[in-house]
Amino acid sequence: MIYKKAVSFILRDLVLATSYKFEFFLRFFFMLFSILTFYFVSKLVGGAGAEYLEPYGGDYFSFVLIGIAFSGYLMTALRSFSESIRGEQMMGTLEAMLVTPTDTSAIVTLSSLWSFIFMSFRVLIYLVIGILLGVDMSNANVPAALLILVLTIICFGSIGILSASFIMVLKRGDPINMFFMSTSELFGGVLFPISILPEWL
Repeated sequence: MIYKKAVSFILRDLVLATSYKFEFFLRFFFMLFSILTFYFVSKLVGGAGAEYLEPYGGDYFSFVLIGIAFSGYLMTALRSFSESIRGEQMMGTLEAMLVTPTDTSAIVTLSSLWSFIFMSFRVLIYLVIGILLGVDMSNANVPAALLILVLTIICFGSIGILSASFIMVLKRGDPINMFFMSTSELFGGVLFPISILPEWL
């Protein structure tokens, strides 16, 4: 039963996403431009900061590619729940969904499934383009990376569910997401190693 509901939510969101075809494909062009930007920045940086990048392989492009690819999961875990609630509010379908036999927690969770599926597709594209541009993935510890990713998504997902409660009560505005998104980009080692930060941080 829950499987059929999950498929229904995914298909609904897929239809909504692909109904705006120009925006749907434009996202992939922006992804390509973003990757190319960091690729050429890495060429400009060269060996600068090698001491900070040495624990990560010494290559800035590889470091930032993995950072922006997997930080997308964290942003999705933070934003997908509140955005799905806000989207239902805007379309006027939230009240109708809440009076159905489906549990409220299931509605919130299932509404975010498409966001994680789409993000997985984006991460795959990030990695494929990175490999085409010369990123070496031969020494990647995939099982450990997946384990850390799942645990991190669970942690950030709980914060995302909490932020969705703000949307339910305040209708708009999400201070929890804004705080964690801004701080995680600065202190999460997405665009630069955290070892470069001052010691007092």
